[in-house]
This record gives sequence, C-alpha cells and structure tokens, in this order.
Amino acid sequence: MKALFRRHHKSKKNARDKTLDGDATADPPSLYRLDLSTTSAASSTSRLASCKIPPRGRLVTLRPEPPTLRSVASIPDDGLAFSKFGKETSLRVVIVGAGFAGLGAAVACARQNISVTVLERSSGLSPHGDSILFGANASRLMDRWGVGEDMFLRGASKGGWWLFKDQQGRDVWQSNLDELSAQVGAPVLQGRRPTFLASLGTQARMLGVQIRLHSEVIQYWDSDDEPAVVLVSGEVVKGDVVIVADGVHSTARGLLASTARATMAQKRTNYSIHRGVMTSEDIAADPVCAHLLDGNIRTWLGPDSHICAYPMENGRSLAFTFTHADTKHASSLDWRDKKAIGEVLDLLDGAWDPTLRRALRHFSNTLHWEITDEAPEAEWISTGGKICFIGDAVHAMMPTALQGGSQAIEDAGTIALCLAMAGSNPAGVTVALRVHEKLRRPTVVEAQAFGLEQQLVWHTYTSSPIGSPPSILRPLSFDMYTHDAERDALKHFNDHAHEVDPAFSVQREWMDEAAKNAKLDRASEEPRVTRGRPPSSSRPLK
Repeated sequence: MKALFRRHHKSKKNARDKTLDGDATADPPSLYRLDLSTTSAASSTSRLASCKIPPRGRLVTLRPEPPTLRSVASIPDDGLAFSKFGKETSLRVVIVGAGFAGLGAAVACARQNISVTVLERSSGLSPHGDSILFGANASRLMDRWGVGEDMFLRGASKGGWWLFKDQQGRDVWQSNLDELSAQVGAPVLQGRRPTFLASLGTQARMLGVQIRLHSEVIQYWDSDDEPAVVLVSGEVVKGDVVIVADGVHSTARGLLASTARATMAQKRTNYSIHRGVMTSEDIAADPVCAHLLDGNIRTWLGPDSHICAYPMENGRSLAFTFTHADTKHASSLDWRDKKAIGEVLDLLDGAWDPTLRRALRHFSNTLHWEITDEAPEAEWISTGGKICFIGDAVHAMMPTALQGGSQAIEDAGTIALCLAMAGSNPAGVTVALRVHEKLRRPTVVEAQAFGLEQQLVWHTYTSSPIGSPPSILRPLSFDMYTHDAERDALKHFNDHAHEVDPAFSVQREWMDEAAKNAKLDRASEEPRVTRGRPPSSSRPLK
C-alpha cells in the first residue's frame, strides 16, 4: 500500500502540500479517502476509493458523531496555556483525548520541553465520573510531575484503611494504607475523576500545553513523514507524532491498524457493574451511615458479588460500585444512560448489611455497565510508525484489576521519556514508539490478568471452605505498587532501541537531558512519598 502511494508522490507533491496546509480549494476527505471495507486482518492491502491524488501516507476517516452529540466547530487555542519555561525542542506532539492518558502524556512530554497540543472534542473537562483509584505506581509519577500533592489535598481519601466485610457487615480483613504507602514509597490516591483530571489539566497549562476544546478529530493522516489529524471543521493539525488516547471506545483504533479492534478477542465475563456517585449531605445527616464518609474504603463480599464504597473529595461525596453476575437489567457504557437506584436495591436481599442498604437508598440513580475481558491490542502503532495509542484505547481493564488509571499514567510517563531519549526530534519518533510498546506491553498484560483473578477471589471467599486465610483478600494490584515506569524506561531504553533498530544511535546527552527533566538524574536520592495520617496500628470502629 505504501509503495502504491509513493509511486506518484513526487509529481503530486505540491497538490498534497496545499491540502495538508489547509488550502480552501482542496477537500482532503474527497481527495484521499481509503475504502477500508476491503481491508482484512490477514492482508494490509487497501483499495484507493475516489482518490485523485495518491498521497504519501494514508488518510483514514472517522464517522462523525451524530449531530446531537457532535462538538462544535474547532476554535483556536483559548490562550490559557502559559509560556514555556525551558528550551523547547523541535518535536511537535499532537495528543487526541483529554482523559488521564492524554493529559498525563501532555504533562510528561511538556516536562521534556516538547511542544504539545491536546485536542479534546468536548467543551471542557466532564463533570461526569465517579471514583478512581491510582496505585502507588502511578502516584509516584504524578508526584514527580508536580500534581501529586494537589491531587491528594483536593480529592484523595485520607482515612488510611481499606476495610473488607462479609455480606452482613462483619469485619473480615483490613489493610492499613498509610503503612502500605510508607513501605512502597508513594501514596494510594483515591478520589473523584473530574477532580483529578482538573489537577492534570491545570498542570498541563502551566507547562505551556495548548489544550484545544471543541476539537473533534474525524480523520488521521498516517504518514511516515509528517502525521496529521483533520478536525470536524476541516482544519488540519500537523505534528511529528500523534498520540491517540481516545479511551475504551476508541474509534481511531480500528482504522489505523491492519487488525481492527472489532476483530480482537473480547471475552464476555457474564458480569456487570452498577456504579453511582452523590454529594454527601444526605449521608452525613443519616446517623446510621454517616461514618461511611470517614475517608476509608470499604468492600462487602457477597455470594458471587462484591460492593465497594469510596468516600471522595474529603468527605464531600460518596461513590459505590456493585459487581455481580448479569441480571435481567440491560447494561450500557454511556455516561448519560442513568438507571434508577431501584435496580441495585432489587438485587440486595435482607442478608446484606443494613448500613450498606440504608446508604444506597440515598442514591437517586446509577450506571450499569457490562464487564468484558480482553487482551491488549495486537498493534499499538500505526503503519506509518508515527501514530501511537495509549491507555484504554489499547489495553482496557476490568474494574477489579484496579489498575486502569494507573497503567494510563505509566503509559504517559514512558512515552514521554522514550521520545526524549530518542533525541526529541522527528527522526527518532518511530524508534521511541516501538521501544515504548516493548517496555509497556509486559506490564499491562500482568495488570489485565489481575481483573478476573481478583474477581474470582473476592466472589468466592465467603462461600469457600473454612480455612482460607483472610489475607487472601489483599488486592493483587498492590504487587505493582513498587514499580517505577520512568526509571524502568531510563534503565532499558538503550538496549530496546538497539533491538528495534540496530542502526539507531542513542546519544548520552539525550539520556542525561531526559533524566534531568524527569527528575531522575539521581536515582537514589528522591524522598519516599508518604502522606495521610501517621502509620498506626489502631483502626476505625465501623
């Protein structure tokens, strides 16, 4: 396919350049559309449809959102980004999506003095979303990036305990999270998604990142020269590398790789999850369940099910998740598709803890999602070698893995360091992206495996023969809390770079500068990060 494109490249260069520069007389969608319906997983050949001028790369088109959901026409940068404090490199990074993976990558790249533009189709940070938990493997990176303290103060639960209970509410096992944080050198951050996203967004702007709202991407120019994206307005945004972080429902994923996402194995688990969030006024006024706002995480274990309650924002809100076998109620993955809380209450009989049932009655609605289990995508990098996917777009995780957000942050830190250690220039992009994938794939495979295993342990504990130690309930994700993705990248980049391209020469000054910008130049001198109450052997009463 790429050979076909290059055959006429020289004779049509001027026309192609006009189109990519946004010439008003050119219509990129009509000139360079690929008929991807003839593309199969077994063959990388594609038929050019209505293509007057064969381009050097390939332009793939996304179906726009329905008019009722589509973002408005793209607007220029709103000017809220601050100027760069350091010397900016020649590398231009375009990031699609302003979730945790996208904003995390923006912050990490900006710290390497890379020019970053984030394209977000919505009008701003969504107020939707309930709880998210970042393990120490993610919080140590965000603390290094300068946002950990803010996230802890604004949104994290500070009770210091994770309490496990049986269906009736009797204590089974508990973990002192303050002691765990001291052991692994970084805290567990548990809070509300919009609050944490706001912290990352603010830091990104402070570092000079351009965050462009109302900027829906509908096409990708997959080129080994200069990749680009086309917005719904028709504007073309070019860069040296495009990082796609458009989430679990990634529409770009199936278009930019020879193996479409729809063909990847997605295992139905026959489980689903109800989840909800509310402000805390009603809970706080109820003496039966007001203690659920004390900052501690609680998990109730029932027959083939479990329920978690997460206080957030320093007790100003409370979230719950209820994981169970599929029911007659239809599930959805739409944040707008809210269900009545009665769906949950109908599934909780009188055997469940009265305090829990009392608290859930204060919620007005819930979301109901199907849970699937799927392996990481086979391909993370586009054919042209300069468009890469990170986060849920290529390795979505079951809720019980308790690592979805953390792995997105690890992706962000790793890809930024790889780009920097490859020289922060266009010539090193493909090597950087390939090394990034080699570094990250084994870790995300391990994290994804935790999902089913953790669910099995929690859902069978109360029905297992007497004798299983309560410590078996310890979250499996704790095993990942000592991992430092940035140090791992710094340590192994050179070897992996020579594996993917023996001719590529990694310069010592690139490595030193990347380490310095990431605050990794002194491997053993960083203080251990411990926050919250001082470690204590005491525990809450309820």
